[in-house]
Amino acid sequence: MNYANETLFLVFALVLAGLFVSSMPYFSRRVPSKANQYWLLAIGLDILAFLLFASVSAVGPIVLTFANTFFFASYVFLFIFFRQLNQQPVTKFVKLSPLLFIFFASVFEYLRQFGVFQDRVLFVIGCLICCLIGVLLELRQVRQRERLNQLNFLIFTFTAEIVLGIARVWMLLVDTSTSTSTSNIFTEPFITSLIRWFAVAFTVLSFISINGFLAEKLAQTNAANLEDSHRVLKLLNERDAMIASLLKANKSSSTEALSASIAHELNQPLGAALLNIQFLKTLHETDSLRPDLVGKIVSQLEKDAKRAGEVIRSLRSIFIKDNGLQELIQVQEVLDNAAAIYKSELVSKKIQLELTLNGEAVIFCHRGQFLQVILNLLNNAIQALTSPDVLKKHISLQGYQNGANYILEISDTGPGVPMHKQLHLFELLSSDKSSGMGVGLWLCAHIMTNAGGKISYQDVSDGGAKFILSFPPVPKGFIG
Repeated sequence: MNYANETLFLVFALVLAGLFVSSMPYFSRRVPSKANQYWLLAIGLDILAFLLFASVSAVGPIVLTFANTFFFASYVFLFIFFRQLNQQPVTKFVKLSPLLFIFFASVFEYLRQFGVFQDRVLFVIGCLICCLIGVLLELRQVRQRERLNQLNFLIFTFTAEIVLGIARVWMLLVDTSTSTSTSNIFTEPFITSLIRWFAVAFTVLSFISINGFLAEKLAQTNAANLEDSHRVLKLLNERDAMIASLLKANKSSSTEALSASIAHELNQPLGAALLNIQFLKTLHETDSLRPDLVGKIVSQLEKDAKRAGEVIRSLRSIFIKDNGLQELIQVQEVLDNAAAIYKSELVSKKIQLELTLNGEAVIFCHRGQFLQVILNLLNNAIQALTSPDVLKKHISLQGYQNGANYILEISDTGPGVPMHKQLHLFELLSSDKSSGMGVGLWLCAHIMTNAGGKISYQDVSDGGAKFILSFPPVPKGFIG
Protein backbone atom coordinates (compact mmCIF):
# COMPACT_ATOMS: atom_id res chain seq x y z
CA MET A 1 0.00 0.00 0.00
CA ASN A 2 1.29 3.38 -0.99
CA TYR A 3 0.27 5.38 2.05
CA ALA A 4 0.14 2.64 4.69
CA ASN A 5 2.73 4.29 6.97
CA GLU A 6 1.05 7.68 6.76
CA THR A 7 -2.34 6.09 7.48
CA LEU A 8 -1.08 4.26 10.55
CA PHE A 9 0.51 7.41 11.94
CA LEU A 10 -2.76 9.26 11.36
CA VAL A 11 -4.74 6.52 13.13
CA PHE A 12 -2.43 6.61 16.17
CA ALA A 13 -2.69 10.41 16.23
CA LEU A 14 -6.49 10.17 16.27
CA VAL A 15 -6.39 7.60 19.11
CA LEU A 16 -4.19 9.86 21.21
CA ALA A 17 -6.36 12.86 20.33
CA GLY A 18 -9.39 10.99 21.67
CA LEU A 19 -7.43 10.19 24.83
CA PHE A 20 -6.43 13.84 25.19
CA VAL A 21 -9.99 15.10 24.79
CA SER A 22 -11.40 12.50 27.20
CA SER A 23 -8.78 13.48 29.80
CA MET A 24 -9.68 17.15 29.82
CA PRO A 25 -12.92 16.89 31.88
CA TYR A 26 -11.14 14.52 34.28
CA PHE A 27 -8.43 17.08 34.99
CA SER A 28 -10.76 20.09 35.02
CA ARG A 29 -12.71 18.60 37.96
CA ARG A 30 -9.55 18.16 40.02
CA VAL A 31 -7.30 20.61 41.79
CA PRO A 32 -4.82 22.01 39.21
CA SER A 33 -1.49 20.18 39.32
CA LYS A 34 1.75 20.76 37.44
CA ALA A 35 2.10 16.99 37.04
CA ASN A 36 -1.20 16.92 35.12
CA GLN A 37 0.02 19.75 32.90
CA TYR A 38 3.17 17.82 31.96
CA TRP A 39 1.08 14.74 31.21
CA LEU A 40 -1.25 16.64 28.86
CA LEU A 41 1.74 18.35 27.23
CA ALA A 42 3.35 14.96 26.56
CA ILE A 43 0.16 13.69 24.86
CA GLY A 44 -0.15 16.88 22.81
CA LEU A 45 3.44 16.65 21.58
CA ASP A 46 3.01 12.99 20.67
CA ILE A 47 -0.14 13.79 18.68
CA LEU A 48 1.68 16.58 16.84
CA ALA A 49 4.63 14.25 16.10
CA PHE A 50 2.37 11.56 14.59
CA LEU A 51 0.55 14.14 12.46
CA LEU A 52 3.87 15.42 11.15
CA PHE A 53 5.04 11.87 10.39
CA ALA A 54 1.81 11.37 8.44
CA SER A 55 2.48 14.52 6.36
CA VAL A 56 6.10 13.78 5.37
CA SER A 57 5.18 12.52 1.90
CA ALA A 58 3.09 15.57 1.17
CA VAL A 59 5.38 18.24 2.67
CA GLY A 60 8.93 16.90 2.43
CA PRO A 61 11.73 15.22 4.42
CA ILE A 62 12.38 18.36 6.48
CA VAL A 63 9.23 17.51 8.45
CA LEU A 64 11.04 14.45 9.87
CA THR A 65 13.27 16.75 11.94
CA PHE A 66 10.28 18.43 13.57
CA ALA A 67 8.36 15.15 13.96
CA ASN A 68 11.25 13.36 15.72
CA THR A 69 11.95 16.40 17.91
CA PHE A 70 8.33 16.54 19.10
CA PHE A 71 8.35 12.77 19.62
CA PHE A 72 11.49 13.04 21.77
CA ALA A 73 10.02 16.04 23.64
CA SER A 74 6.94 14.00 24.60
CA TYR A 75 9.18 11.42 26.31
CA VAL A 76 11.10 14.15 28.12
CA PHE A 77 7.84 15.51 29.55
CA LEU A 78 6.76 11.98 30.48
CA PHE A 79 9.91 11.73 32.58
CA ILE A 80 9.17 15.13 34.15
CA PHE A 81 5.58 14.03 34.80
CA PHE A 82 6.61 10.95 36.79
CA ARG A 83 9.33 12.88 38.60
CA GLN A 84 6.73 15.44 39.62
CA LEU A 85 4.51 12.62 40.93
CA ASN A 86 7.39 11.65 43.23
CA GLN A 87 7.53 15.29 44.39
CA GLN A 88 11.09 15.60 43.11
CA PRO A 89 12.44 18.94 41.79
CA VAL A 90 11.76 19.41 38.08
CA THR A 91 12.37 23.12 37.63
CA LYS A 92 15.86 22.68 36.18
CA PHE A 93 14.65 20.02 33.73
CA VAL A 94 11.83 22.28 32.54
CA LYS A 95 14.14 25.27 32.09
CA LEU A 96 16.78 23.25 30.21
CA SER A 97 14.27 21.38 28.02
CA PRO A 98 14.10 24.05 25.23
CA LEU A 99 17.90 23.91 24.87
CA LEU A 100 17.76 20.12 24.87
CA PHE A 101 15.13 20.11 22.11
CA ILE A 102 17.13 22.57 19.99
CA PHE A 103 20.22 20.40 20.41
CA PHE A 104 18.26 17.28 19.43
CA ALA A 105 16.78 18.97 16.35
CA SER A 106 20.18 20.31 15.26
CA VAL A 107 21.91 16.94 15.55
CA PHE A 108 19.06 15.14 13.78
CA GLU A 109 19.02 17.67 10.93
CA TYR A 110 22.78 17.35 10.55
CA LEU A 111 22.49 13.54 10.38
CA ARG A 112 19.66 13.85 7.91
CA GLN A 113 21.75 16.06 5.65
CA PHE A 114 25.13 14.38 5.96
CA GLY A 115 24.62 11.02 7.66
CA VAL A 116 22.83 7.77 6.86
CA PHE A 117 19.53 6.33 8.04
CA GLN A 118 21.19 4.03 10.58
CA ASP A 119 22.85 7.00 12.30
CA ARG A 120 19.57 8.82 12.66
CA VAL A 121 17.76 5.76 14.05
CA LEU A 122 20.59 5.06 16.49
CA PHE A 123 20.56 8.69 17.67
CA VAL A 124 16.78 8.91 18.09
CA ILE A 125 16.36 5.54 19.80
CA GLY A 126 19.37 6.22 22.05
CA CYS A 127 17.76 9.47 23.26
CA LEU A 128 14.37 7.79 23.75
CA ILE A 129 15.90 4.90 25.72
CA CYS A 130 17.60 7.42 28.05
CA CYS A 131 14.21 9.02 28.72
CA LEU A 132 12.55 5.62 29.20
CA ILE A 133 15.20 4.51 31.70
CA GLY A 134 14.56 7.70 33.67
CA VAL A 135 10.81 7.04 33.49
CA LEU A 136 11.24 3.47 34.77
CA LEU A 137 13.38 4.66 37.68
CA GLU A 138 10.70 7.17 38.68
CA LEU A 139 7.98 4.55 38.18
CA ARG A 140 9.79 2.24 40.59
CA GLN A 141 9.56 4.88 43.31
CA VAL A 142 5.89 5.47 42.55
CA ARG A 143 5.17 1.73 42.83
CA GLN A 144 6.95 1.54 46.20
CA ARG A 145 4.61 4.24 47.47
CA GLU A 146 1.37 3.31 45.72
CA ARG A 147 0.24 -0.24 45.01
CA LEU A 148 -1.81 0.24 41.85
CA ASN A 149 -2.39 -2.38 39.14
CA GLN A 150 -1.78 0.04 36.26
CA LEU A 151 1.79 0.67 37.42
CA ASN A 152 2.82 -2.90 36.66
CA PHE A 153 1.38 -2.66 33.15
CA LEU A 154 3.13 0.69 32.64
CA ILE A 155 6.47 -0.82 33.58
CA PHE A 156 5.81 -3.62 31.07
CA THR A 157 4.94 -1.26 28.19
CA PHE A 158 7.92 1.02 28.75
CA THR A 159 10.25 -1.97 29.05
CA ALA A 160 8.81 -3.38 25.82
CA GLU A 161 9.54 -0.07 24.06
CA ILE A 162 13.19 -0.28 25.16
CA VAL A 163 13.51 -3.90 23.98
CA LEU A 164 11.87 -3.19 20.62
CA GLY A 165 14.05 -0.10 20.12
CA ILE A 166 17.21 -2.10 20.76
CA ALA A 167 15.98 -4.87 18.42
CA ARG A 168 15.30 -2.37 15.65
CA VAL A 169 18.76 -0.80 15.96
CA TRP A 170 20.42 -4.20 16.00
CA MET A 171 18.62 -5.36 12.87
CA LEU A 172 19.44 -2.14 11.03
CA LEU A 173 23.10 -2.48 11.94
CA VAL A 174 23.19 -6.15 10.84
CA ASP A 175 21.56 -5.31 7.48
CA THR A 176 24.47 -3.75 5.53
CA SER A 177 22.21 -2.74 2.67
CA THR A 178 20.17 -0.39 4.83
CA SER A 179 22.66 2.46 4.81
CA THR A 180 22.51 2.73 1.05
CA SER A 181 18.95 1.61 0.26
CA THR A 182 17.10 3.49 2.97
CA SER A 183 16.73 7.25 3.18
CA ASN A 184 13.88 7.52 5.72
CA ILE A 185 11.45 5.48 7.84
CA PHE A 186 9.04 4.98 4.96
CA THR A 187 11.58 3.05 2.87
CA GLU A 188 13.20 0.89 5.57
CA PRO A 189 12.99 -2.95 5.41
CA PHE A 190 9.71 -4.68 6.32
CA ILE A 191 11.02 -6.42 9.47
CA THR A 192 12.46 -3.30 11.07
CA SER A 193 9.38 -1.35 9.98
CA LEU A 194 7.18 -3.96 11.71
CA ILE A 195 9.26 -3.65 14.88
CA ARG A 196 8.86 0.13 14.71
CA TRP A 197 5.09 -0.17 14.51
CA PHE A 198 5.03 -2.52 17.49
CA ALA A 199 7.08 0.07 19.40
CA VAL A 200 4.70 2.87 18.40
CA ALA A 201 1.73 0.70 19.46
CA PHE A 202 3.34 0.21 22.87
CA THR A 203 3.83 3.98 23.05
CA VAL A 204 0.09 4.47 22.58
CA LEU A 205 -0.60 1.70 25.14
CA SER A 206 1.68 3.48 27.60
CA PHE A 207 -0.28 6.71 27.26
CA ILE A 208 -3.58 4.86 27.67
CA SER A 209 -2.21 3.05 30.72
CA ILE A 210 -1.05 6.34 32.27
CA ASN A 211 -4.60 7.65 31.95
CA GLY A 212 -5.81 4.44 33.60
CA PHE A 213 -3.26 4.89 36.38
CA LEU A 214 -4.50 8.43 37.07
CA ALA A 215 -8.12 7.23 37.05
CA GLU A 216 -7.26 4.37 39.44
CA LYS A 217 -5.37 6.78 41.69
CA LEU A 218 -8.35 9.15 41.73
CA ALA A 219 -10.70 6.28 42.58
CA GLN A 220 -8.40 5.22 45.42
CA THR A 221 -8.23 8.80 46.71
CA ASN A 222 -12.02 9.12 46.58
CA ALA A 223 -12.36 5.82 48.46
CA ALA A 224 -9.89 7.03 51.09
CA ASN A 225 -11.75 10.35 51.41
CA LEU A 226 -15.02 8.48 51.80
CA GLU A 227 -13.46 6.27 54.47
CA ASP A 228 -12.08 9.34 56.25
CA SER A 229 -15.53 10.95 56.10
CA HIS A 230 -17.09 7.87 57.68
CA ARG A 231 -14.36 7.85 60.33
CA VAL A 232 -14.91 11.54 61.12
CA LEU A 233 -18.66 11.00 61.23
CA LYS A 234 -18.15 8.09 63.61
CA LEU A 235 -15.93 10.23 65.85
CA LEU A 236 -18.53 13.00 65.84
CA ASN A 237 -21.24 10.51 66.79
CA GLU A 238 -19.02 9.15 69.56
CA ARG A 239 -18.41 12.70 70.76
CA ASP A 240 -22.13 13.42 70.81
CA ALA A 241 -22.74 10.18 72.67
CA MET A 242 -20.05 11.07 75.20
CA ILE A 243 -21.52 14.52 75.76
CA ALA A 244 -24.97 12.98 76.10
CA SER A 245 -23.69 10.50 78.67
CA LEU A 246 -21.93 13.31 80.57
CA LEU A 247 -25.11 15.32 80.61
CA LYS A 248 -27.04 12.30 81.80
CA ALA A 249 -24.51 11.76 84.60
CA ASN A 250 -25.16 15.21 86.10
CA LYS A 251 -26.57 14.74 89.58
CA SER A 252 -27.69 18.30 90.11
CA SER A 253 -31.41 18.22 90.72
CA SER A 254 -31.79 21.83 89.58
CA THR A 255 -29.96 21.19 86.31
CA GLU A 256 -32.00 18.05 85.69
CA ALA A 257 -35.19 19.94 86.35
CA LEU A 258 -34.14 22.78 84.05
CA SER A 259 -33.16 20.37 81.26
CA ALA A 260 -36.37 18.36 81.58
CA SER A 261 -38.44 21.52 81.56
CA ILE A 262 -36.73 22.92 78.48
CA ALA A 263 -36.96 19.59 76.64
CA HIS A 264 -40.64 19.30 77.52
CA GLU A 265 -41.46 22.87 76.51
CA LEU A 266 -39.50 22.66 73.26
CA ASN A 267 -41.06 19.34 72.30
CA GLN A 268 -44.51 20.88 72.01
CA PRO A 269 -43.84 23.70 69.51
CA LEU A 270 -41.32 21.67 67.52
CA GLY A 271 -43.64 18.67 67.35
CA ALA A 272 -46.50 20.87 66.21
CA ALA A 273 -44.26 22.54 63.61
CA LEU A 274 -43.18 19.14 62.26
CA LEU A 275 -46.80 18.02 61.86
CA ASN A 276 -47.67 21.24 60.01
CA ILE A 277 -44.65 20.85 57.71
CA GLN A 278 -45.58 17.25 56.93
CA PHE A 279 -49.16 18.33 56.24
CA LEU A 280 -47.94 21.13 53.97
CA LYS A 281 -45.69 18.66 52.13
CA THR A 282 -48.61 16.27 51.59
CA LEU A 283 -50.76 19.06 50.17
CA HIS A 284 -47.94 20.04 47.81
CA GLU A 285 -47.46 16.46 46.58
CA THR A 286 -51.19 16.01 45.95
CA ASP A 287 -51.63 19.46 44.32
CA SER A 288 -54.13 20.38 47.01
CA LEU A 289 -52.55 23.65 48.09
CA ARG A 290 -55.02 26.50 48.59
CA PRO A 291 -53.91 30.05 49.42
CA ASP A 292 -56.17 30.30 52.47
CA LEU A 293 -54.96 26.95 53.83
CA VAL A 294 -51.30 27.77 53.21
CA GLY A 295 -51.72 31.07 55.06
CA LYS A 296 -53.14 29.32 58.13
CA ILE A 297 -50.34 26.73 58.17
CA VAL A 298 -47.62 29.38 57.78
CA SER A 299 -49.16 31.45 60.58
CA GLN A 300 -49.19 28.42 62.86
CA LEU A 301 -45.56 27.66 62.00
CA GLU A 302 -44.65 31.23 62.90
CA LYS A 303 -46.38 30.87 66.27
CA ASP A 304 -44.58 27.58 66.96
CA ALA A 305 -41.21 29.15 66.10
CA LYS A 306 -41.87 32.07 68.46
CA ARG A 307 -42.86 29.67 71.24
CA ALA A 308 -39.60 27.71 70.78
CA GLY A 309 -37.62 30.94 70.83
CA GLU A 310 -39.22 32.01 74.09
CA VAL A 311 -38.39 28.66 75.68
CA ILE A 312 -34.67 28.75 74.87
CA ARG A 313 -34.18 32.50 75.46
CA SER A 314 -33.46 32.05 79.17
CA LEU A 315 -30.97 29.21 78.51
CA ARG A 316 -29.29 31.18 75.74
CA SER A 317 -28.76 34.13 78.06
CA ILE A 318 -26.40 31.97 80.15
CA PHE A 319 -23.85 31.80 77.33
CA ILE A 320 -23.96 35.38 76.08
CA LYS A 321 -23.52 38.75 77.66
CA ASP A 322 -27.12 39.91 77.57
CA ASN A 323 -27.10 42.97 79.80
CA GLY A 324 -30.76 43.57 79.05
CA LEU A 325 -31.72 40.62 81.30
CA GLN A 326 -29.67 41.78 84.27
CA GLU A 327 -31.43 43.33 87.23
CA LEU A 328 -30.95 44.46 90.80
CA ILE A 329 -31.05 41.36 93.00
CA GLN A 330 -31.41 40.92 96.74
CA VAL A 331 -28.86 38.22 97.58
CA GLN A 332 -30.89 37.09 100.62
CA GLU A 333 -33.90 36.29 98.44
CA VAL A 334 -31.94 34.12 95.96
CA LEU A 335 -30.09 32.29 98.73
CA ASP A 336 -33.36 31.54 100.51
CA ASN A 337 -34.77 30.07 97.26
CA ALA A 338 -31.70 27.88 96.82
CA ALA A 339 -31.87 26.70 100.42
CA ALA A 340 -35.53 25.83 99.98
CA ILE A 341 -34.70 23.66 96.93
CA TYR A 342 -32.14 21.62 98.89
CA LYS A 343 -33.97 21.69 102.24
CA SER A 344 -35.10 18.05 102.18
CA GLU A 345 -31.66 16.81 101.09
CA LEU A 346 -29.92 18.87 103.79
CA VAL A 347 -32.23 17.48 106.45
CA SER A 348 -31.94 13.86 105.28
CA LYS A 349 -28.14 14.02 105.23
CA LYS A 350 -27.97 15.97 108.50
CA ILE A 351 -26.08 18.88 106.98
CA GLN A 352 -26.15 22.22 108.76
CA LEU A 353 -26.50 25.32 106.57
CA GLU A 354 -25.47 28.70 107.95
CA LEU A 355 -26.23 31.98 106.19
CA THR A 356 -24.66 35.30 107.19
CA LEU A 357 -24.97 38.44 105.09
CA ASN A 358 -23.47 41.83 105.94
CA GLY A 359 -23.65 45.11 104.07
CA GLU A 360 -26.37 45.96 101.58
CA ALA A 361 -26.29 42.43 100.06
CA VAL A 362 -27.41 43.74 96.66
CA ILE A 363 -25.87 42.73 93.31
CA PHE A 364 -26.58 43.47 89.65
CA CYS A 365 -26.88 40.20 87.76
CA HIS A 366 -29.16 37.83 85.86
CA ARG A 367 -31.42 36.29 88.49
CA GLY A 368 -31.69 32.83 86.90
CA GLN A 369 -27.98 32.63 86.24
CA PHE A 370 -27.06 33.71 89.76
CA LEU A 371 -29.41 31.07 91.16
CA GLN A 372 -27.76 28.47 88.89
CA VAL A 373 -24.32 29.36 90.32
CA ILE A 374 -25.56 29.05 93.93
CA LEU A 375 -27.31 25.74 93.20
CA ASN A 376 -24.19 24.26 91.56
CA LEU A 377 -21.94 25.29 94.45
CA LEU A 378 -24.42 24.05 97.07
CA ASN A 379 -24.74 20.75 95.24
CA ASN A 380 -20.95 20.33 95.17
CA ALA A 381 -20.75 21.06 98.89
CA ILE A 382 -23.53 18.57 99.70
CA GLN A 383 -21.81 15.86 97.67
CA ALA A 384 -18.49 16.58 99.42
CA LEU A 385 -20.15 16.13 102.81
CA THR A 386 -21.71 12.77 101.95
CA SER A 387 -18.34 11.04 102.37
CA PRO A 388 -18.33 8.70 105.40
CA ASP A 389 -14.97 10.20 106.47
CA VAL A 390 -16.58 13.59 107.10
CA LEU A 391 -17.67 13.87 110.73
CA LYS A 392 -18.72 17.52 110.84
CA LYS A 393 -21.22 18.41 108.10
CA HIS A 394 -21.47 22.15 107.80
CA ILE A 395 -22.00 24.56 104.90
CA SER A 396 -21.50 28.28 105.35
CA LEU A 397 -22.71 31.09 103.08
CA GLN A 398 -21.18 34.40 104.10
CA GLY A 399 -21.63 37.69 102.26
CA TYR A 400 -19.92 40.99 102.92
CA GLN A 401 -18.97 44.25 101.28
CA ASN A 402 -15.34 44.60 100.17
CA GLY A 403 -14.92 48.15 98.95
CA ALA A 404 -17.17 48.61 95.92
CA ASN A 405 -17.47 44.85 95.31
CA TYR A 406 -19.76 42.43 97.08
CA ILE A 407 -18.20 39.11 98.12
CA LEU A 408 -20.07 35.87 98.71
CA GLU A 409 -18.17 32.91 100.19
CA ILE A 410 -19.53 29.36 100.09
CA SER A 411 -17.49 26.95 102.20
CA ASP A 412 -17.88 23.42 103.52
CA THR A 413 -16.12 21.10 105.95
CA GLY A 414 -15.53 18.35 103.39
CA PRO A 415 -12.23 16.92 102.15
CA GLY A 416 -11.49 19.91 99.89
CA VAL A 417 -9.89 19.83 96.44
CA PRO A 418 -6.47 18.18 95.89
CA MET A 419 -3.68 20.58 94.96
CA HIS A 420 -3.07 19.01 91.53
CA LYS A 421 -6.72 19.55 90.63
CA GLN A 422 -6.96 23.19 91.62
CA LEU A 423 -5.16 24.60 88.56
CA HIS A 424 -7.78 23.16 86.20
CA LEU A 425 -10.76 23.37 88.53
CA PHE A 426 -12.80 25.75 86.37
CA GLU A 427 -11.97 24.16 82.99
CA LEU A 428 -14.61 22.35 80.97
CA LEU A 429 -14.83 18.56 81.56
CA SER A 430 -12.50 18.82 84.56
CA SER A 431 -13.98 17.12 87.60
CA ASP A 432 -12.62 15.84 90.91
CA LYS A 433 -15.72 13.70 91.51
CA SER A 434 -16.03 10.17 90.20
CA SER A 435 -19.62 10.84 89.18
CA GLY A 436 -19.10 14.44 88.11
CA MET A 437 -19.09 15.67 84.54
CA GLY A 438 -16.83 18.71 84.93
CA VAL A 439 -19.38 21.20 83.65
CA GLY A 440 -20.83 22.81 86.80
CA LEU A 441 -17.80 24.84 87.91
CA TRP A 442 -16.96 25.78 84.32
CA LEU A 443 -20.53 27.07 83.92
CA CYS A 444 -20.25 29.00 87.19
CA ALA A 445 -17.05 30.67 86.00
CA HIS A 446 -18.68 31.47 82.65
CA ILE A 447 -21.71 33.09 84.29
CA MET A 448 -19.56 35.12 86.70
CA THR A 449 -17.38 36.37 83.85
CA ASN A 450 -20.44 37.45 81.87
CA ALA A 451 -21.68 39.31 84.95
CA GLY A 452 -18.39 41.17 85.21
CA GLY A 453 -17.32 39.27 88.32
CA LYS A 454 -15.14 36.28 89.06
CA ILE A 455 -15.02 33.04 91.01
CA SER A 456 -12.01 31.63 92.83
CA TYR A 457 -11.14 28.77 95.14
CA GLN A 458 -9.11 28.44 98.29
CA ASP A 459 -8.58 25.78 100.93
CA VAL A 460 -10.15 26.20 104.36
CA SER A 461 -7.54 26.33 107.14
CA ASP A 462 -9.13 23.56 109.23
CA GLY A 463 -10.13 21.46 106.24
CA GLY A 464 -12.70 21.88 103.52
CA ALA A 465 -13.30 23.93 100.39
CA LYS A 466 -14.21 27.56 99.91
CA PHE A 467 -15.50 29.18 96.70
CA ILE A 468 -15.40 32.97 96.59
CA LEU A 469 -17.77 34.94 94.34
CA SER A 470 -16.82 38.55 93.68
CA PHE A 471 -19.49 40.81 92.13
CA PRO A 472 -18.74 44.23 90.58
CA PRO A 473 -20.38 47.43 91.87
CA VAL A 474 -24.00 48.02 91.03
CA PRO A 475 -24.34 50.57 88.15
CA LYS A 476 -25.21 54.05 89.41
CA GLY A 477 -28.48 54.17 87.52
CA PHE A 478 -29.78 51.18 89.49
CA ILE A 479 -28.82 52.40 92.98
CA GLY A 480 -31.79 53.07 95.27
